[in-house]
Amino acid sequence: MRIQKRVIALFLLPAVIVYLGIFLYPTLRTILMSFYTIPALSSRFSEWKFAGLANYADLVRSPYFLSSVRNVLGIWLIGGALIFGFAFLYAVILQSGVRWKSFWRSLIFLPNTISVVVLSVVWLHYIYNPNYGLLANVFHRLGMAKLAGIQWTDNEHLFISMIVAYCFGSIGYFMLILSSGMDRIPVDYYEAALLEGANGIQRFYKITLPLIREVFRTTVVLWTITASNFFAWSATFGQDDPHTVTPAYYMYQKVFGVGSNVYAQDEFNVGSGASVGILITLTILIVSALLNRLFKGERLEY
Repeated sequence: MRIQKRVIALFLLPAVIVYLGIFLYPTLRTILMSFYTIPALSSRFSEWKFAGLANYADLVRSPYFLSSVRNVLGIWLIGGALIFGFAFLYAVILQSGVRWKSFWRSLIFLPNTISVVVLSVVWLHYIYNPNYGLLANVFHRLGMAKLAGIQWTDNEHLFISMIVAYCFGSIGYFMLILSSGMDRIPVDYYEAALLEGANGIQRFYKITLPLIREVFRTTVVLWTITASNFFAWSATFGQDDPHTVTPAYYMYQKVFGVGSNVYAQDEFNVGSGASVGILITLTILIVSALLNRLFKGERLEY
């Protein structure tokens, strides 16, 4: 028995070393950095100046950071509603016995394989452009001059335009997860419900949703992580615009000193960026814990 435990420990040792070196040390160092004023990433510890909770207090007082928090909440709520609404719709359609299921599944997932930079350029220059963009042309042809004249990338519409573009490139990912969960549900359940006279909506709410509860919880956690770390679209769509900035992009600005916005030109401080990273991590952990309690219950086996 002791020999077995030693063998197990021997095999686990490399994984533990990798974890301590790659994950635990950077995490502890980031926590420590959040309590200091640090001029640069390459600064030695002797150059750090202890600031206590000042970095966190500065974040609470920063209008630019508070704007980023509001933006990420909007992304989580609005983007989540759009993504899960369409992801469920497509997943149910694919499970309904539609022809060429694999083709349609691949087509819906296709935008996920395209670079964020490419997608953002396509949406900004070929869809949202007020002169020759797809939306402007379609609305002009339909005689909807008012809709055709909307400036989709102005301050009033930029945020929702960014969310719509992002959702287009993300629906396929969550659809694939939900569809895989639905594939595991035995067909017998649906046939029995059909014989009992249940319609499609009743089968969805009484069979599909309860049996993919664990899968849905996982997708919501994944979406929370994605939304909390929303960065690439903010950087390519609005850059340092207060209407599209997110905490992750604000952290990038504080650590690397980029941005031309008046709020982004606050004192360059790597420690402040580290404190943003800690807040993002805590947010993900708290939301994940709440979701676990919300979906707490007897696990259905099938």
